[in-house]
Amino acid sequence: MALMQAALVAAICGPIRRFIPGWQPLYLVGASFAVSIEAGLIHHTFRREEFWLDDLLRYIVPEVFLMVIVMRLATAITGEATPLIERARGWLYDPLSIFDIAFVCAVLLGLLLGALSHTLMSTLFVLEPRDSELALADHDDAQTVVMLANQDRTAALARISSRFVFGGVVLLLALGIEAVNIQRIAAPALPLSQLSAAAALVYFTCGFLLYSQARLARLRARWRIDGAHVAGDVPQRWTRISWLIIVGVVVIAALLPRSYGLGLLATLQRSIGLLGYLIALIGYALTSLLGLLAIIPLLILSWLTGGSTAASNTPLPSLAFPTFEAPPPGTFEPRLWAAILFWICMALLAVYAASIVLQRNPGLVQALTRRGPLLWLLRRLGWLWRDTRSWAGQAAERARTLFQRRTPPRRAGLPALRLARLAPRELVRYFYRSTLRRAAAGGVPRRTDQTPYEYSAQLAQLLPEAQPDIAELTESFVLAEYSPRPIGDDDARRVRRPWERVRRRLRTLGKRGEGDA
Repeated sequence: MALMQAALVAAICGPIRRFIPGWQPLYLVGASFAVSIEAGLIHHTFRREEFWLDDLLRYIVPEVFLMVIVMRLATAITGEATPLIERARGWLYDPLSIFDIAFVCAVLLGLLLGALSHTLMSTLFVLEPRDSELALADHDDAQTVVMLANQDRTAALARISSRFVFGGVVLLLALGIEAVNIQRIAAPALPLSQLSAAAALVYFTCGFLLYSQARLARLRARWRIDGAHVAGDVPQRWTRISWLIIVGVVVIAALLPRSYGLGLLATLQRSIGLLGYLIALIGYALTSLLGLLAIIPLLILSWLTGGSTAASNTPLPSLAFPTFEAPPPGTFEPRLWAAILFWICMALLAVYAASIVLQRNPGLVQALTRRGPLLWLLRRLGWLWRDTRSWAGQAAERARTLFQRRTPPRRAGLPALRLARLAPRELVRYFYRSTLRRAAAGGVPRRTDQTPYEYSAQLAQLLPEAQPDIAELTESFVLAEYSPRPIGDDDARRVRRPWERVRRRLRTLGKRGEGDA
């Protein structure tokens, strides 16, 4: 099926190449072959997985996207006068310029090939035997079911035959247009290109094989329904005989003499030329008749009016047309960043679609990566990635060592607190305990068996001028620590002033002790 469609595309490209000498259709033919194969695989997956319509649409979106990319590459590499690098530069600055007429036609061709592959696969599926028919073998309506199934298979075989014949007619017309000499009628035919000749041979060979296999599938379904026992090597012998018949016909046709008369294409060419002459004569006759019918009323009208047909010497008035100055040529400013962003998005989408397609075809991935230049490229990329990762790790470790800052050791003690976040009761406790730490640093530590009031008296003996502040701070701490009375913000603010004065006294005491030491 894929070979038939690719051969038909190659034959149709022959007349196009006749009018566009520099065009190379081989890439488009290869892309058409790949699209036909992928469409057949998609249909097979659709039948096997029993997709719904929304599942099928999600499945074919990456396939269609890759088909568009393949068709763009196939139409870009055509041997045109403009180098591919310059065309790619133009696409970079103007992404919409990628949609030229050749690319649009190639995309439409890919969609048409996919649709044809789908319909042909559906027709071939009808020819296959079904388990449901065997289940109804003992049913009362078995004969009706078998008759309807045979009618469906006969209609499917007829559709395959008609499509093969229609494709052959299209191929022969394409070959005739390619061979006809349009510069001079009845001139000798032009030689066919090797691609077109090979395409015709491949199309008819694959077409006859497809029709033969379709008939075999219909017979096997009939044998299975009827319960007939057939040898297992019948399909192989059927295929071998089909190949022998087709190859024999091709060899005999190649050995037959072709110089005793006009060939098929020459006959078609002469027939088209004679038909053109006949159409031209009929056109001349109709034109003359219409001219006479138009001139006779004009002559009668001129005789009745008596008008003169002499040319008048009255000069025609001269008309002065205003002149307009041409606008200055505009400068094209390409939007480079927008185009780069667009192509980055398209590249990411292409990579994502390719990854999805490769995940669905693991056999294709293994076939591509186990041998050939792709294996060599993957190995080189792996070495480069390992070396780059090692160098990047070493550079990161070196930079971390150079820019690492030595953090000074933190002093043992309570962490720094933000006083505004403390509750009033906790704030009063903090004032008293910080006073204890400063007093211990100044040489007056509190013993574990001392009460707050006993320690207050001891500290007041050392700092007699701060005795009222020490007493107020101690009293506030006792209330906050042991009393259930609520402590408000006013209590905390009232304790803050004596705490600050005691802290200054203790700081002075500490400096004095360091000086004496």
